[in-house]
Amino acid sequence: MSDDPGMVQKHLIKMAKRHDTPAPSGKVTIVKAAGFHGTFSNSNWRSQAWSPDGSQLAYGGQTGGGAGVLQVWDGNTGHHEGHGMRHLTHGVTGAVVSLSWAPDSRSLATIEVNHKSGERAVGIRSQAGGSHTHAVPPGLTVSQVAWSPDGTLLALSGPDCPQTILFDPASGTVRRTLDNLSGPVAWRPDGRLLAGIYETGVLLCDPATGGRVSRIAGQDHRPTAIAWARPGNSLAVADGTRIRVWDAEGGAQVSLIPWTTGEGDRGPDGTITGIEWLDGRYLLEFRPRGGSWRDERGSTCSTVILWDAQEVKWYFIELFYELVGGIRRPIAGTALAPDGRRCAHAIDNHAPTIWRITGDLPSAQP
Repeated sequence: MSDDPGMVQKHLIKMAKRHDTPAPSGKVTIVKAAGFHGTFSNSNWRSQAWSPDGSQLAYGGQTGGGAGVLQVWDGNTGHHEGHGMRHLTHGVTGAVVSLSWAPDSRSLATIEVNHKSGERAVGIRSQAGGSHTHAVPPGLTVSQVAWSPDGTLLALSGPDCPQTILFDPASGTVRRTLDNLSGPVAWRPDGRLLAGIYETGVLLCDPATGGRVSRIAGQDHRPTAIAWARPGNSLAVADGTRIRVWDAEGGAQVSLIPWTTGEGDRGPDGTITGIEWLDGRYLLEFRPRGGSWRDERGSTCSTVILWDAQEVKWYFIELFYELVGGIRRPIAGTALAPDGRRCAHAIDNHAPTIWRITGDLPSAQP
């Protein structure tokens, strides 16, 4: 994708040097800390996930011809497929559009789309049992997989999928079908509720019975990203270019987080595709095309913003991009590590880089 792959690495070094002095006391910022190994010619990343214990980082995607690509790195050393995980990347049937790790960090679930037939499959890649794929029920445009906190179920869904399937990874069978529940979906940390989308509302469903527990209906737009805070009380919902934070138990709105980027610096698309909580108070938002660079070519950048969701106060706004033919283009994707302090940013054709959040966050919650 890049005319000169070396230009991308040079740019990342330049970005890192911009932040190469320690943050002053009380200042919170994000700095480049490390990188994973490898160069992947003709690879376009489409999904990413850290294992719950932080020991593995997986990225999935496709080649220019549509074949699937799946890579796993050791989260501590940066090398490929540590701890005996090499077999997890074999036998990919198509573009890897979604990834989810099991709670024990030993198994990886994937959604794979065959570029010729369009058929979708869920892959179960186990450290102990090898890799297996299962066909998705016909007619369901599944594009997201989310492993339940107890490790017994997978939620298969997507924005264009009219149903959410609760899939048993052990038997390879559908356990339950939740009608009128589309993606994105998110499990509450205790596993007792599953949040998903219906029209502009967020439905909270009981996965044990399939029943609807409640509905959060204050959004103006169809949500594009949702995420539970780690204690499981607050739910963040991307509502157009804003984020609403809800008290999921009482149904009351806690805060409204605006699109803080100034109009002159905004990219062509303010869609939020990722919300990740550092803890119960601080969250990161990711907009793939949320920033612009003021040049005659109309370059577009990705934006990562750290928020205090309680005080509706931002700590940093960072632009990330890859340089392709002299034009700045958005990065492929970002993933927050379980420690809440490291982000993996991926650019096409290259291994991810690690960026660390530095500085003190007042009243950070475990």
